[in-house]
Amino acid sequence: MPIKNNPDFKTVWQLTHNWVGEEPDKTDPLAISPALRIAIDRLIRGISSREISGRWKGYRIFTGSLFLSLILEPIHCLRFFRWLIYHKFSIDYLDNLYVKRNEVITWCEKVVLLDPPPCWAIKNPSDNKISVNETKRHRPLNEVEDRIRCQAIASALWELDIDIHPIHLARSKILQRFGNGRIYSEDTLKRWIAEVDPKKGQRKSGRPDIIEYKIVLEIDTQNQN
Repeated sequence: MPIKNNPDFKTVWQLTHNWVGEEPDKTDPLAISPALRIAIDRLIRGISSREISGRWKGYRIFTGSLFLSLILEPIHCLRFFRWLIYHKFSIDYLDNLYVKRNEVITWCEKVVLLDPPPCWAIKNPSDNKISVNETKRHRPLNEVEDRIRCQAIASALWELDIDIHPIHLARSKILQRFGNGRIYSEDTLKRWIAEVDPKKGQRKSGRPDIIEYKIVLEIDTQNQN
């Protein structure tokens, strides 16, 4: 069966859209959402570091050392570097760059520690028996999407001002409302955004200093004690 019609393979463009709940044919390539950008970045970095394999129209790429790839596959190296450095991409390229189902699932579980995209999520027979009330008592149904959304918002705000403290981000109206952060604890939100913190490990512990940020960051006091 050709890789294009094989359910065990999907393109980076298809899979990342499924991962964040967006539709490929409605995406403006000049204004992709922060969540989609993070999803693409994760897959591209996974392929470039050989954590998962990539296939260009069915043919494996990056099978040798970095030196050999630069010599034998300069076009692919250039495409990857353009994304990793400048976040510039071609829809045609990403929609012909395939990843394999079992590799992505294993990578999600053991490397990036995220639930796999919904189209490849492992379903248990008992899943359909869980009631809405049971779900609310345990984990929200859209926790993966909320985590990606919160990380995307945090990344975008840190691009505007790297000094914004994670505590203030976790309590901000934009994260609480648009990231759906109100249904999670502050510790959960801080743990999520810590994964994309550009100053991770460099910030002081304890109460954050009172400083004036470059942007107006409104704090949501509704859920504050």
